Amino acid sequence: MEARKFIDAHVHGFIKPEDKYRFKNKIHSLIDHGLEKIIIAALPYHDFDYQLKLSLAPPHIQPYISTNNFDEIRLLADWTKEYNLQNVVIPFVDVRFVTENIRKTIVNAIEAGCKGIKGAFIPESDRVLTIQGIPQALGISSEQYFRTQEDIFSAAHDLHLPLLYHINLSQHFDWLCSLLKKFNPVKINVPHLGYSLRRISDLLEGFDNAYTDPSYLIDLLNKNNKRYLSFIERYHTKILSGSDTIIVKKGTDDIIAYPSYFTHLSLPDSAKDRILRKNACAFLALPE
Repeated sequence: MEARKFIDAHVHGFIKPEDKYRFKNKIHSLIDHGLEKIIIAALPYHDFDYQLKLSLAPPHIQPYISTNNFDEIRLLADWTKEYNLQNVVIPFVDVRFVTENIRKTIVNAIEAGCKGIKGAFIPESDRVLTIQGIPQALGISSEQYFRTQEDIFSAAHDLHLPLLYHINLSQHFDWLCSLLKKFNPVKINVPHLGYSLRRISDLLEGFDNAYTDPSYLIDLLNKNNKRYLSFIERYHTKILSGSDTIIVKKGTDDIIAYPSYFTHLSLPDSAKDRILRKNACAFLALPE
């Protein structure tokens, strides 16, 4: 039976020059398994100290960090063109560490082929990710960090770009809502169910252009907890299939696990199609 088509709306690059053929092979293998499109978040040029990079990377990402991670946007653009993957790979510029000239960085990334923005709101040490806060690591004030985040939302609004934005809604729900009201109608995907099933439900109810994905929660989903099954059924028009994996990670199970899970749920095919691809098309403003 032919694999069901799907879009992975949440993948990371963390690529370096020596990953070129692994990138190619991973994408082609995923296409064989039904991949239609894939959002890959890539960092713009940066020259961070290697130890600083490690300190800002959760343990599962650290193996993919090296001194050669410095211009992922350029690598992703070059490889996408070389392997004729322009209709498959959708680059997002990851601006979580950008503290100056944020709009210029985003515009330059658009010119290099990026179609959206990836941000991460980590204003203090994060016990889940086990990393220090971004402003503390980069040596900027909390006030500057908050202004930078507002600039990200402003750019997404003015440039009509979708925003994939990591944030813990159990702590920062009101702050995010204030930005979404100010920069309505920004399209936003808050991944990991926002760290709060109650708060992500409130967000999806309150904002027409808000989406979520259950990335990095596959083990939890597989337990078939009734609360999560009820959430998926109720909000199937707002859920994207996203894995939050590293594109050059060995194998394909890390990505395939999510479309496989949704494919086998006791949901109508129309609901499965919404989660697997149609919601992502709406988020990206693509034809279904």
